Amino acid sequence: MPAPVLVALSYLVGLGIVYPFLPFQALSLGATPLQVSLLLVTDTTVILLLAPFLGRLSDQLGRRRVIFLALATAPVAYLLLAYADSLLLLFAARACAGVSNAVIPVIQALVADSTSDRSRVNGMANVNSAYGLAFIIGPLIGTVLLGADGDDYRSAAFGAAGFALLAILLTASLARGSSSGPSMQPLRFVALPPRSIVAAPFCLAPIAIMAVLSFAYASMDSTLGLWSSRLLDWDARDVSLGFTLAGLAAVFSLWVLIPVLCTRYGEARVTAGASAAMVLGMGLFVAWPSDHVIAVALMLLGAGIAMCLSCLQALLSKAAPGSVQGAAMGFNHAVLSLARILGPVWGGYALGSLGVGWPYLTAALLSFAALVMVIWIYRPLPRAVEG
Repeated sequence: MPAPVLVALSYLVGLGIVYPFLPFQALSLGATPLQVSLLLVTDTTVILLLAPFLGRLSDQLGRRRVIFLALATAPVAYLLLAYADSLLLLFAARACAGVSNAVIPVIQALVADSTSDRSRVNGMANVNSAYGLAFIIGPLIGTVLLGADGDDYRSAAFGAAGFALLAILLTASLARGSSSGPSMQPLRFVALPPRSIVAAPFCLAPIAIMAVLSFAYASMDSTLGLWSSRLLDWDARDVSLGFTLAGLAAVFSLWVLIPVLCTRYGEARVTAGASAAMVLGMGLFVAWPSDHVIAVALMLLGAGIAMCLSCLQALLSKAAPGSVQGAAMGFNHAVLSLARILGPVWGGYALGSLGVGWPYLTAALLSFAALVMVIWIYRPLPRAVEG
C-alpha cells in the first residue's frame, strides 16, 4: 500500500473509532438533538473553511510539511474528546479535528504529484478506499474499546489518538511533494480558487458533478435510519449492516473494478456508468422498498459514489496546472464539504415535510442530472480530456 494511503488509513481509522459514539457522548452531556446535529457538522464546517488554504499552502511549502502540521492537531482533538466534561469541550474537540480532517486533499495532491496521468485514477481510488476500510476497521475497534457497557468514551478516544500518532510517524516516509517555492505574496485565508482553476472548464466541471453526487448521497445516508425504521422496521444494527455492505462494495469497486474499467474505457465513461448505478440505487428506494432490494441498492450506491469520486478527482487533477494541484484539491474538498452539509439538511426537510420517499426521489433526479452532465461534457472529446 503506498505511503500516502497508509497515512490516510491510519488517521481515518481513528476517525472511524470515534464517529459512531459521538452522538451518544453528546447526549450523555445533556445535548439536544439539534446540538448533536450541529456537533456532527462542526468538523465539516472547519474543513469547508480550511481545506482550500491548506491546499494552497502545500503548493508553496511542500506536501509533507503541511500534512505533518495538520495531523499534529489530531491527538489534541482526541485528548479533548477523552476529557470532555461539557458540550463546549466536545465542540472544541470536533473543531480541532476539522483541522486534521482537512489534510485529505493535500494527500490527494501528493498522490497526483507522484503518479502518471495513466495511473492517476488508481492513486485516487487507493486514497478513497482508505475511507471504506477505516469505517469498517474503526467501528470494530471502537466496539472493543467502548467496553461491555458501551460507554467507555475515554478509552475509545485514547485508541483514536494512538492511530493519529501513528499517522504522524508515517509522514516521515512521504515524499516531499512538489512546491512552487516561496511566494512574495502571503496566502489569504479564503476559500477562493486560483484563477487558473476558475478559468479552466475541465477543472470546474468535475467539481460541479462531484458536488451534485455528494449532495445526493448525503441526503440518502443521513435519512436512511428514519426511512428504514418507518418502511422496513430496521433497527440500529440493520442500518449499521447496510452501511457495512455499502463500504465493502466501495472498497471492492476501488480495488478491483477501477483498475480494469478505467484502463479499458477511461475515467469519463466509467463515471457515466457509476452515475447510472447511483440512479438505479436511488430509484430502488422509491420503487421497491424491501429488505433485500435495499441491501442491493446500498451496494450500488456505495460502489457508485466511490467510483465517481475517484474518476472525477483524477480528471480534475489532470486538468489542473501542476503548480496548483493542492489548491485544486483543497477547493474541491471544500465544495464537497458544503454539499455534505446541505444534503442532510434537505434530506431531513424532505422526509419530514414532503414525504418519506422525497429524499430518494430527488437524489435519483440529481444523480441522473450528473449522468447527463458527464455525457454532455466528456463525450465529444473523451481522449483529449482524459489524456
